[in-house]
Amino acid sequence: MPDTESLAARIADRIRPGEMSSVVWATAWFFFILLGYLIVRPVRETMGSIGGTRQLQGLMAVTFVAMLVAVPIYSALVARLPRRWLVRVVFHFFAACLFAFFVLMRIDHESTQVWTARAFFVWVNVFAFFATSVFWSVLADLFTSEQGKRLFGLVAAGGTAGAITGSIITSRLAGVLSTSWLLLIPIVMLEVGLACAWRLEKQIAKRPLSPDRYAPAGDDKPTGGGLMSGITQVFQSRYLATICVFLLCAQACGTQLYFEQAEIVNATIETKEERTQLFAHLDLGAQVLTLLTQALLSSVILRRFGVAVTLVILPIVYAVGFASLAFHPTLATLMVTMIATRATGYGITVPAREVLFTVVSREEKYKSKSFIDTVVMRGGDAMSGQIFGSLRAIGFSFAALNLAVLPAVGIWAYVAMRLGKQQKERQDQQQPLVEQSSEQS
Repeated sequence: MPDTESLAARIADRIRPGEMSSVVWATAWFFFILLGYLIVRPVRETMGSIGGTRQLQGLMAVTFVAMLVAVPIYSALVARLPRRWLVRVVFHFFAACLFAFFVLMRIDHESTQVWTARAFFVWVNVFAFFATSVFWSVLADLFTSEQGKRLFGLVAAGGTAGAITGSIITSRLAGVLSTSWLLLIPIVMLEVGLACAWRLEKQIAKRPLSPDRYAPAGDDKPTGGGLMSGITQVFQSRYLATICVFLLCAQACGTQLYFEQAEIVNATIETKEERTQLFAHLDLGAQVLTLLTQALLSSVILRRFGVAVTLVILPIVYAVGFASLAFHPTLATLMVTMIATRATGYGITVPAREVLFTVVSREEKYKSKSFIDTVVMRGGDAMSGQIFGSLRAIGFSFAALNLAVLPAVGIWAYVAMRLGKQQKERQDQQQPLVEQSSEQS
């Protein structure tokens, strides 16, 4: 099988001596995180499609408030706990929440079922952002910028493999098991992922990935600082502020597409079971394409063209998708656009985005990054959700909105180029410090 051998050789070429064990455990950890998430996401999508645009507006606003409450609590944990205990506390908490939802969903009371569904929608959004943010914060703490460009695509591919597995499990079991019983599976996955995280920490303690670091890979001390320090750093740093603008643009485009998905699916597919299966198949198609993109393209694009060009790809894909939906607002066009944007976002943009955080301080990697990944991104959802929902309420069609957003996508592409150049400047500025550290070691 020459093709398989060629692919294996490409992957092996990216991993340097001493990195294999750490990459394997990091990949396995992300595999189990996304496996668990993809089991609960189709359920969230079903809840979101039932009430239409108006309910989505309210739920996104509540999610934003939940993020505002959660971030200071997380910052307090970051300031006081070593990295290994921070990870345990966060993921044990999420597992406990899933068990609580399992119990609530089994209560046969209409009001309880309604409020549990709403709470679950909000919780899944909080879980998705915090779980992945904590994971990538740890990796940005352990890997250099150069390593990130080589390896983050591979690690992300492991997560995508987990997502594909989760989509397959959900699509097969959605018609067999009740929603409540499905929630027991991600509990197990989160706990298995924690075991992989523990092995990753043990591996780093034995042999740091590289002595040439801006911060030592084995440094597991609490960051210290105040509850609001991560937030204030975002507004004091031009680099972090530019990341926020980039993500706000991405969330705005994603929210508009999400609203359009809810309306088209609600008008086309009648039953909740059929919608859940549709969303599971949509996830599966997107994740398969994402896996191929991560394994074959992301590292090549990052190393050959740099972060700036890599970040511009997603705005281009969204521009094509919005233009297509403006003239052909069908379920088929929507499905193609959703799969293309998700595959590009997770397959190319996410590895590049996480490389951005390899050139900031440890406190910024955990506190500022958590604020950006949660409050800023959910705030972008809530703000754009209110705007798009209000425009729909006063009579704007999605065709008009799709055309109107195209100039904003052009601005997003410009911000992406500027952000990539800033990352390169920071990496070049830190290189003398890296070389000096290497000589001293």
